[in-house]
Amino acid sequence: MDKKFVMMAVLLLAGCQHPNDPGFYDATWYLSGATVEGPLKTAANATKGITLNLTSDGKLSGVSGCNRYFGGYKLVNGAAIKVGNIGSTKMACMGELMQAEGLYLDRLGKANWIELDGDTLKLYSDGFEAPLRFRQGR
Repeated sequence: MDKKFVMMAVLLLAGCQHPNDPGFYDATWYLSGATVEGPLKTAANATKGITLNLTSDGKLSGVSGCNRYFGGYKLVNGAAIKVGNIGSTKMACMGELMQAEGLYLDRLGKANWIELDGDTLKLYSDGFEAPLRFRQGR
């Protein structure tokens, strides 16, 4: 059975919250450094961090460790997410920040499910078992 299908079915049956709370939109969500490893952990804990902002009209933006990024997204049935093309500024950064940026933008581009679980935003991506976890504020 398709792993993606099983994950989505489990989430639906678990009664996860859908991102329909007004506080979900137009807020800055920070990637939790405690839930990732390697370059993503370094970038999440850096001064700028890794952030995600979503607007109710389908725009996304944030900081990807080094650069600012922007693009669009679409929610389907409240929790399935489809991210469109992502653009970014082109500043060079040192070491792990550039590597983290590539990893993060790759996962963001492959996002397929988003869940609001209390004060944690979980972003699931194709090819990755564990979601990226974000919180408002640091």
